[in-house]
Amino acid sequence: MIRPILLFLFVFGRFYLSDGLAQAMDPAKDPDRDIRFEQRLNRVISLDEHLTDENGNTVKLDQYFHQRPVVIELGYYQCPMLCGVVLNAFVQGLQDLPPTLAKRDFNFIFVSIDPTEDSGLAKNKLENYLRRYGWAPAAERWHFLTGREPAIKQLADQIGFRYRYDQASKQYVHPSGLAFLTQNGKISSYLLGIEFPAKDIDHSITLARSDAVSAPVSALALLCFCPNVVPGTVAYVVLVILRIAAVLTVILLGVFICRAKQKRSRNLTT
Repeated sequence: MIRPILLFLFVFGRFYLSDGLAQAMDPAKDPDRDIRFEQRLNRVISLDEHLTDENGNTVKLDQYFHQRPVVIELGYYQCPMLCGVVLNAFVQGLQDLPPTLAKRDFNFIFVSIDPTEDSGLAKNKLENYLRRYGWAPAAERWHFLTGREPAIKQLADQIGFRYRYDQASKQYVHPSGLAFLTQNGKISSYLLGIEFPAKDIDHSITLARSDAVSAPVSALALLCFCPNVVPGTVAYVVLVILRIAAVLTVILLGVFICRAKQKRSRNLTT
């Protein structure tokens, strides 16, 4: 019973998965090959972009600078994946910092990369996170923005935030992380991923406040996306392998149960 299964898996892996992996490992065929943070440290971004704040007012990015460091996250409010995880982790890290103005004195800007989202969504998200954060001064320092596609793309390009819209899933594929800027708009550091310990946040804020620039952080290929996997991609091959493993587990479990019952029946008859 087991030998035919193993033979099938060997043949399948030899003639199907090998071809699939060969296709998947071809960078030219990976639609997400460019989705990442390009760490543009020490670059001073333009602050001329006009966006819309959570109250529906047209604002200029410049008005959030020149007073204190600025932390920027790009994502979108209706994201079903990591955008909320990143925000939650950021808030958790901040809550682990002493609740003093010296430690938390920065502006936080979330900018939606989806030009169809409006200020109503932004305001709802902002209010939710202000309640969760529970630090009153944040109400004047946190801003959730929306905007038109040209302004969004200009800001994303300056930050080094590479993303794309996936038509099949109706989702945005983008990296996860935060950019820390000095009060004059110079990119000071990045925190990438979905975990932001208090000490890392504090260090990045301190660098930005001092007009200093960090070394590049290790690139983390963690994308915010729930894909409809297609043949020829790594995700598709992994999905096939997982499905085969699941089927094999069920079959082996069935074989084990059958043998156990047969052994038990023989013991009862003797």
